[in-house]
Amino acid sequence: MAELDTAVVEALYRQERGYWRPWNAQLLARRPAFLQAYAHYAGYPARSGGLSERMVELVYVALDASASHLFASGLKLHMQKALACGASDDDLLDVLTLVCLQGAGATAAALDEVAQVYGLPPEADSTLDGQQPDLWARLQAIDPAYFGHLQALASTAESGKGLSAGERCLVTIALHACFTASQPEALRAALQQAHGLGVAREAVLQVIQMGAHLAVHGTALGITVLAELEAA
Repeated sequence: MAELDTAVVEALYRQERGYWRPWNAQLLARRPAFLQAYAHYAGYPARSGGLSERMVELVYVALDASASHLFASGLKLHMQKALACGASDDDLLDVLTLVCLQGAGATAAALDEVAQVYGLPPEADSTLDGQQPDLWARLQAIDPAYFGHLQALASTAESGKGLSAGERCLVTIALHACFTASQPEALRAALQQAHGLGVAREAVLQVIQMGAHLAVHGTALGITVLAELEAA
């Protein structure tokens, strides 16, 4: 394999990802071919699917802020980029409140499993009436009080000044699809909502693909620690 020009790889990375970090330099020095391939891999979904740069950055804000990831340096970077692309404070607050709702899908699925083992309460049996409702309808039947509190929380997350309904749906899809907190049934419900709102399939694919390369943060951490050990 021909030796890569590291200056060219760095320029490519900056073009594809829009930033450069110390861990990038470590990887460039050790595995330039990997960094080059990663730049294409991570850059592709960010520029494919038709979402505005503002919306791309807001999705990254959600993924980095997620309680399943909590990647502070990436969160700050993508917040700054979102603001530079015209995102408002209300946009960012809408994203951050949606992040708070991420755990509800897993809780609903877990309560559903409890109902499978312990049986449904009598009122839930009559509410469901032998039907196969979606996750949220089953949650409402299993514990209507909890569902009411969840609905109230979700309603306060909609400021009416930031994200559109379709944009909110895309952020929710990204959160439920990401490998750090995959929630298939909650994802399915969000996909159905997106379809009903007329959200383009390409945009849905785009936000799902964007979540995959968060895994590189493990690579970034590892190569940083390796460099520290070698320098000690």
